Amino acid sequence: MSILAKIRRGNAAVPHRIVVAGPEGIGKSTLAAGAPKPLFIAAEDGLTGLEHVKRISPSGLNELYEILDALIVSVEGHETIVIDTVDWMERMIYDGICSRDSKSNIEDYGYGKGYTVAEAELVKILGKLDQIRTSHNVWIILLSHVEIKTFQDPRGDSWDRYQMKGNKRMTGILREWPDACLFATYEVFKTKEKGSQREKAIGGERKLQTQWTPAWDAKNRLGLPEQIPLSWEALIAEIKSNSPDALREKVKALYSTAKIPEDRKAAWTKFTASLSDVPPEKLRGAIEKLTELQ
Repeated sequence: MSILAKIRRGNAAVPHRIVVAGPEGIGKSTLAAGAPKPLFIAAEDGLTGLEHVKRISPSGLNELYEILDALIVSVEGHETIVIDTVDWMERMIYDGICSRDSKSNIEDYGYGKGYTVAEAELVKILGKLDQIRTSHNVWIILLSHVEIKTFQDPRGDSWDRYQMKGNKRMTGILREWPDACLFATYEVFKTKEKGSQREKAIGGERKLQTQWTPAWDAKNRLGLPEQIPLSWEALIAEIKSNSPDALREKVKALYSTAKIPEDRKAAWTKFTASLSDVPPEKLRGAIEKLTELQ
């Protein structure tokens, strides 16, 4: 059989890889606990208030690999694997490689060399999570704490912003890997104090931010709206409504009721006849245009 017989279109049937970063206590673990049949790979004390959730706490890097290898064989009925948190896992990687290589700490490898070794372990872990995901059709959710750091723009400006907690080379890999890297935060409203012109900030609902801003890192390849309520139900509803199949159905429904000009009907008819070949970005553009023609 030709090697080209392995060519496939997309990977829509496989559940997504999601990273959720945010301040301590905002509800990251609660969100992940709402995912279908989750198994948390977690630090011993990381799930206060979620005693009903199944968890396993590796004692070190070697045991983490044992757990992941066992899950590659069988996920034991679980449908979501959660790492809580990746900054805890990063420290486990450092301890594990230093113990293996007889180093007292990560700096003993020489300038920058220890982090290169650690990066290789992180990539290996993510590879095993990908194997689990594709072998058993499970969601992968990684949770991360954040810290405030100064960002120096190469163009000259600098400002404070939230960043994933950990070494920047490690967090860079973690931002690139998932289908969605989301930031959990509170809505903030400003109001004037009674009898004064001074303003004060009031916290509102908890939200998931899905796009990059100067204040935080976020991205998604799933067509999600700019912000979503911080809950699994809200997140999965948006993911489903923006799936390629859902977008194609929406295009068909809007096309059937749209008031399309006569000189454009042939082009729209041809377009809607072959939607299986249309990428999601173009489907969303078609939905916007057809909505205007309603």
